[in-house]
Amino acid sequence: MSLMTRLPKSLRVQKLSRFLKSLFVVCLAAYGFMLSGKSPRLFLIGDSTMADKPLADNPERGWGQVFPMFFDRFVKIENDARNGRSTKSFLNEGRWQTVFDRLQAGDYVFIQFGHNDEKKSDKTRYAAPRTDYRNNLLKFIHDARSKEAIPILLTPVSRRTFGKDNKSVETHPEYSDVVRELAKEEDVSLIDLDSMSRALLDQLGPNESEKLFLRVPPGRYKSLPNGKHDNTHFTFFGAKMIAGLVVDGIQALHLPLESFLDRGDTSSEIGTGRIVCLDNFYNNEWKTDSNGKPVRYHYVWEDTTNSGYSELGRTIMYLGAEVDTLCSAPTKENLSQASLYIIVDPDTPAETPHPNYINETAIKTIVDWVRSGGILLLFGNDKGNAEFEHFNALAGNFGIHFNEDSRNRVVGKNFETGSFTDFPDHPLFCGVKKIYLKDISTLKITPPAVPVLSDKGDVIMAYAKFGNGAVFAVGDPWFYNEYFDNRKLPEGFENNKAAENLFTWLLLDARVVRK
Repeated sequence: MSLMTRLPKSLRVQKLSRFLKSLFVVCLAAYGFMLSGKSPRLFLIGDSTMADKPLADNPERGWGQVFPMFFDRFVKIENDARNGRSTKSFLNEGRWQTVFDRLQAGDYVFIQFGHNDEKKSDKTRYAAPRTDYRNNLLKFIHDARSKEAIPILLTPVSRRTFGKDNKSVETHPEYSDVVRELAKEEDVSLIDLDSMSRALLDQLGPNESEKLFLRVPPGRYKSLPNGKHDNTHFTFFGAKMIAGLVVDGIQALHLPLESFLDRGDTSSEIGTGRIVCLDNFYNNEWKTDSNGKPVRYHYVWEDTTNSGYSELGRTIMYLGAEVDTLCSAPTKENLSQASLYIIVDPDTPAETPHPNYINETAIKTIVDWVRSGGILLLFGNDKGNAEFEHFNALAGNFGIHFNEDSRNRVVGKNFETGSFTDFPDHPLFCGVKKIYLKDISTLKITPPAVPVLSDKGDVIMAYAKFGNGAVFAVGDPWFYNEYFDNRKLPEGFENNKAAENLFTWLLLDARVVRK
């Protein structure tokens, strides 16, 4: 089986008669969501195999982290899974209470535990399968139903373990059996992720299945100086494969959620093997969260607020690419792991007390990387809100200069001031009628740069083919959450469609760095 294929076809085949029988129910449920004006909400509770993981200096991903890429934008997914948690510790730490307090009628709760419940040496986590584990699952089920929410039980995903016959070995037999029994006794929908993941392991075999799990050589990541060889936790590719199995389970059950699957069967493979790396070194802003903990913000993948790039990251993952973060100066070694490299809004002293400026060493490194086939994206900002001297020293190598002006100054909600509607015939604008950019730096270009979008004599976007690589530039952060979709913009603006077009276009020419 090719790893370019999302999932084994045998796991997706469904009988036509069953599909037709349930079609009316699915459509009616989806129509009910639309009539009520309420988006479907999914709560995920579980352990590290499901949890969100840091996107900076970390190759590990939980399947819940990539789960949103299979749904359209009507669906809201809240991933409350956490590393190292069992049913017991999830309850005792008050994590279930925080989920329960947010539950509303019609919400879904996906429940997957077992890995940590079986750790007998840890009294804070161990939950015997037929007593504590079973009772804890019952509590989740009954509590969810008391709020008229819909529990979905998942057997624990299998670890990668093969026997002498090269067949996968069941690693959670008692715990999986309890989940299956409870699903039947309590009439709860079941996704047998244990069986499905073992079937996937068998189809891939001992060698190919390694690509689903962490195989990190020493020295590649600062957080893992000694590397890591792991048969439990997933790479991005592995997380995507497991999330796809959960999608198969949704389809097999014909849950009303099925009508909100966007790319579960047709997700693009344009980005397969490609990594989009976002700079968090030159853009290095921090704030304190509600718990007093310092966190990065402003144009970072993890930032789900208006200032973040979480929606852009989700769009890139829709295309099959992996997102990563570079928190240090670019080097030949770390850029070798990037297909696309985004530098956005370099810091000024007003934003960061001691900014990291793009120096001559970094410029040479980036220029050489582009020449050898890398694709660089330069997202600037308007005058007073970005560092220009060093940014332009880099951009100038490609015939691009940010003019340090501020075009499309938008006052209040006068969004039309930031609109563009007259587009050239270019892949970026295919099917796009209107986009929004405000307070932008226009560009001055010389060869090899060419305009991508011009308006009233100003160059707004530019592109330069350089050696085997390329550079795309625009004088605005553009795709941050606030102006990505219609959470703030009026209907008709299509920045999200433009983002999908842009990264589709660039990923088609991007080199594969992850085999």
